[in-house]
Amino acid sequence: MKPFDPNKDKRWRTPWYGGVTLSLVSIFVLASMLVVWNKFSEEKTTPDDLIVYCAAGIRKPVEAAAIAFQKEFGVKITLDYDSSGALEGKLQLDRDSNKSRSDLYIPADLSFANRARQKGLTKESIQLASFNLVLASNPNANLKFTTLDEFLDLDVPFVICNEAAGVGKTTKAVLENLGEWDTFNAAKKASSPRVTDAAAAIAASKVVQAGFLWNTTAKQFGLKIHEITAFKLIRSKITANVCSSSLKARQALLFARYLAAPSKGQVYFAKHNFTGVDGDKWEENPELIVYCGGVNREAVTETLRDFEKREGCKIVEQFAGCGSLVANIKAIGMSKAKTAMPDAFLTCDASYMNKVDTLYQDARDVSSTDIVMLVRKGNPKNLQTLEDLGKENLSIGTTDQKISTLGDLSWQLLAKAGIAEKIKANGTWEVTTPTAHELILQMEGHPKLDVALVYLANCQNLSKGLFETVPIHDPLAQATQNIAVHKSSSFPDMTGRLVKAITSIRSKERFLDAGFRWKAKDANAN
Repeated sequence: MKPFDPNKDKRWRTPWYGGVTLSLVSIFVLASMLVVWNKFSEEKTTPDDLIVYCAAGIRKPVEAAAIAFQKEFGVKITLDYDSSGALEGKLQLDRDSNKSRSDLYIPADLSFANRARQKGLTKESIQLASFNLVLASNPNANLKFTTLDEFLDLDVPFVICNEAAGVGKTTKAVLENLGEWDTFNAAKKASSPRVTDAAAAIAASKVVQAGFLWNTTAKQFGLKIHEITAFKLIRSKITANVCSSSLKARQALLFARYLAAPSKGQVYFAKHNFTGVDGDKWEENPELIVYCGGVNREAVTETLRDFEKREGCKIVEQFAGCGSLVANIKAIGMSKAKTAMPDAFLTCDASYMNKVDTLYQDARDVSSTDIVMLVRKGNPKNLQTLEDLGKENLSIGTTDQKISTLGDLSWQLLAKAGIAEKIKANGTWEVTTPTAHELILQMEGHPKLDVALVYLANCQNLSKGLFETVPIHDPLAQATQNIAVHKSSSFPDMTGRLVKAITSIRSKERFLDAGFRWKAKDANAN
């Protein structure tokens, strides 16, 4: 076959060949345009940019903090303002459209935050500030009243915000509780979708002269605040909530922590008359110290690593027997040296939390596991009850009762069964280790060891076909693991979120896989 010569072969000049050539060129051009467009898109929206859905009434402090944050970290923050309900609707629409748009949702009332979380629209929540419901008026109107009845008697045109706004929802709830909602709803001159719109209308004094507002909004617009006794304790909490669809959760959490930090965002909330919070000490990458009873290692380690990645923190965990951990906590408390206390303590058994409960907040149960007798396959010594451990010529292994929860509980069980002293008197060969993990290694490595008292959760990964477990039918043969946050932690909010992560549904799966029973109540979906 002759080689193809485009200058001589007429097929090269047919429409078919020309069409193929044109198509190839078109594909090349389109591909080039896509590359350029993708590059342009990447330049316009970097991975660090954040979009925040923010209630209109909270605009000023959040905007000021966002500007400071952008200067400090070079992160562009786009603030989308509207009523809390309208923003919640946007979150819902984003999810229904399978879009990942907003990273943080900051509503003007906790009820909106709770509802968004129940719908699965948000995850972590960090409290930022609070404000009070007030009845405010245009100072030029020179209105004088101290009760709601006196206000109505003045027949002043007033505004009430819609329920889509946090202040509107709170106003209705308060007036309903006082039995006054129907009266005020019928008497109002106007409704407003946003608290800032209502305040602006009162300040203009053309249509309305008064209205139900947040105290901070009233001050921002120079309005007169009237002290109503029934409103003094009506406080609405403001929270920053990480959106479930956000692809930048770590960055969103960083900004939320910035807003709550006393030396950062709280400065702007105070400047604009909000009641602030005593948030975590500001550190870009905090370090948490976590003490964990050794039995929890397999179940909790992956959760700790996931938490580090999402929160942008470092967790320094120490796994050991709870006796040793409690001794360390007490030693740190007595020491004059500036040694950091563990921010969280996850026990092997709740009895050890009781030994340091004055130092920790209320503990939450996480899981439980049984103490069992680990014997060789076929149970050659026919050990059925604890009393059988009193036999002569029987080698027994336990963990150290002074430093290990398991060891302490084991010897309590042996004493309760009336055989503790008998075992010692028999001169039975006894193996003592600091942890259950090491005790199991001893069982695997020493054929002469007949039985060991271990946690059932420690037996999940034993060599198949070599061992079996014998249950101990005694209420004392159960250890409950619980967790608490240290009262003096520099990062109580972040540590609290760690507790939620460890008691979450995802963590539950890991504890069950590790052989524990689950005890945490109201496990969340984090």
